[in-house]
Amino acid sequence: LFEKWWTVQLDGMTVNGKTVVNITDLAIVDSGTSFIMGPESDVSALAMMLGAQTIQSLYFVNCATEIPPVSFNLGGKNFILERDDIVFEEYGDLCLLGLQAINMQPPLWILGDLFMRKYYVQFDYGNSRMGFA
Repeated sequence: LFEKWWTVQLDGMTVNGKTVVNITDLAIVDSGTSFIMGPESDVSALAMMLGAQTIQSLYFVNCATEIPPVSFNLGGKNFILERDDIVFEEYGDLCLLGLQAINMQPPLWILGDLFMRKYYVQFDYGNSRMGFA
């Protein structure tokens, strides 16, 4: 737990079972962030594995394309996001992914509302811990 954020160790990330390499291993869970955000190099690697194209700093895929599952390994447990979890909005043939690059220090991932819609997160302020279900 940083002073401002609820942090969790990100033990790894996979796309359709294939490891996303060189991933920053720190993540925060934040209900004030809509997307899943991360360091530019990490997000670019993930977007490439999803077949996404960048348009004005946003990541899109053709909606007809199969989007493979993305798995975040937190505390030894995999939390999987499927196509309907990771697509934020559809614009005709283009699907906007709820994924965005950020540059923060220290480098970290932000698991925002997109993640929290699928997984219940309990913030236990009294014991400085959080749980996932």
